[in-house]
Amino acid sequence: MFNFSSGLKQNPGDGLNLLCENAHKDIHQATLQVLEKTGVFVDDERALEIFSGHGAIVDVKRKIVKLLPNTVEDAIRSAPDRVALAGRNPDCDLQLNNSCSFFMNFPANINTVDPITGVIKKSSKKDLVAATRLCDALKEVSIYSRAVYPLDKPTKVIHLHTAEACFNNTTKHCIHGPESRWETKKIIEMAEVVVGSGDNLNNRKPISFVASIFSPLKLTRNFCEVAMTSAQYGFSTSLVSMVLAGGTGPINLAGTLVQTNAEILSGIVLTQLVQKGAPVIYGCYSTAMDLRTGISPFGSPELALMSKAAAGLCRYYQLPCIVPGIISDSKISSSQTAFEKTLTGVSAALSGADLIVGIGGLETGLTFDYGQAVLDDEIVRLIKHLTQGFEVNSESLSADLIDEVGHFGEFLSHSSTLKKMKSLSQTYLFDRCNREDWENKGRPESYTRALERAKEILRTHIPKPLDETAVKQMRTIVEEAEKEVLFR
Repeated sequence: MFNFSSGLKQNPGDGLNLLCENAHKDIHQATLQVLEKTGVFVDDERALEIFSGHGAIVDVKRKIVKLLPNTVEDAIRSAPDRVALAGRNPDCDLQLNNSCSFFMNFPANINTVDPITGVIKKSSKKDLVAATRLCDALKEVSIYSRAVYPLDKPTKVIHLHTAEACFNNTTKHCIHGPESRWETKKIIEMAEVVVGSGDNLNNRKPISFVASIFSPLKLTRNFCEVAMTSAQYGFSTSLVSMVLAGGTGPINLAGTLVQTNAEILSGIVLTQLVQKGAPVIYGCYSTAMDLRTGISPFGSPELALMSKAAAGLCRYYQLPCIVPGIISDSKISSSQTAFEKTLTGVSAALSGADLIVGIGGLETGLTFDYGQAVLDDEIVRLIKHLTQGFEVNSESLSADLIDEVGHFGEFLSHSSTLKKMKSLSQTYLFDRCNREDWENKGRPESYTRALERAKEILRTHIPKPLDETAVKQMRTIVEEAEKEVLFR
């Protein structure tokens, strides 16, 4: 049924574990206290009814739901520890199961850097199509989520135009972020057209959904509608919390983690009450507010710490997770960009996070840059090389080889070097030659090389097309939806 591709191999015991098991237990107990004593605000009548019908303490007037510990722990146990994500092309299938790290682009940017003029502009559907085609070609983008919004389309149907552009221009699994039950069902209808039938959709779901929680401790109507609809129809849902330490959460990072955990676990409870066993992905985007500027920095050590902590907590719960990495607050490709993307990317990868988000993103997730996306693809490839380490066995220890070459020989011409030479890292965009050769080549700069590669991809890469009938049927769904909400 599924053809799972390989990702970044991880041994959880070798990962960078920020918190010990006792700390995970403390975080969990504090979270249970928050959910039982403080509870969450739930702005959806159907969700309130579901919680009430399963033993939660519900204050209907204030819309506050308090969850008992056994309800929360039952939901954690019933949520699958493995989540299968099917691509439109079976070669793009993968599975999140706490054993590999996969990478994806940073989603939902509202600006794009024009690859020809370099001008930063508000994104359009044309830009979304181009960004999707680029990410389809990038090897290290294992999963795709709308790189930019089609802001030239009506707000009420913007997510349907987004889904249409993504389905038509990538064969990879797509994550969508609708904002209502109606939009979610329309995208599911489009997915059924893509795979050919409802039976095919039951076996292979080329999409999943994301629902974002509003901090502190608020499950909005939009969140509830998307999460409940996705669970009802058996689709995977990324439940995302973005608590800002010192802003929408406690200044203490441990407290921020507790609040993040409470928000996400409350969402997991809701999905499991709707459909026991519904697949979910734990999404921690929490960081610290910069109290001087009021922004939420993604390239900060605090975000890296929160991503590491969340990945460890998800191993404790045996739940797949999605966290940011390869991300920067810089407005352009620069030394700041390189530092922040490496800091957050290496940290998340060493933590064993299942899905790491950030390729192509600049300006705290507001701007998509084509050249940066290609450069990030290279960074991810090198991070994978770093985190895979090296084997230690009788052959690799090389004692006999060292003895054979002795004191006056060399290893360059030895057969073992030729045999294993491809095991060493190689770069295509970063320069490793000496200064004279670099000067003779015209002093090439990594971003410039990456941008030229991006332009080449946009000129030449044609994703595997959908069946013409499916394309027309999707267009009809979008057009009829526009009539339904825009002209009624």
